Amino acid sequence: MDFELDLSEFCCLNEDCPDHGKKGKGNIRIKERYGPKNRVLLRCNTCTRCFSETRGTIFFGLNTPDEEILRTLAMIPEKGSIRGTARATGYDKDTICRWLDLAGAHCKEVTDYYFQELEFGQVQIDEIWSYIKKRKKT
Repeated sequence: MDFELDLSEFCCLNEDCPDHGKKGKGNIRIKERYGPKNRVLLRCNTCTRCFSETRGTIFFGLNTPDEEILRTLAMIPEKGSIRGTARATGYDKDTICRWLDLAGAHCKEVTDYYFQELEFGQVQIDEIWSYIKKRKKT
C-alpha cells in the first residue's frame, strides 16, 4: 500500500474508550506497519488500544490481495457456482466459501447497524420484501 491513509476515517474500536466510534477526533495514529501486505496497525491515543486498519472488514486476517478476493467473489454469479469459480481462479472451493461467509457476515453487520434505528412496521417490511422479489424476477 503506497497511498497515505486518511486517519480521520478511523475511530477507536474499544467499546470502553470515550472516543469509541467517533471519527475525526484526532486520537488515531499509525503505530507501525506489519505483514506481507504492509498493513497499518493503528493506535488510539485516548485508550492506547491498537487495531488493524482492516479490523471490521472482510479482509481482516486474510493474506490474499484484497482486489483478488473481490474479483473472485464477483465472479461467482458469472460462473454460476462456487466450483466453477474455483476452476476459473485456481482457488480452492473451501477458500472461496470462507470468503463468501466472511462477506455475508460483514453485510449482515452493516445492514444491522444501519437499520437498528429505523422502526418499520410489519406492512413496511412486507413491502420491502415484495419489492426485492419483484426485482429478482426482472
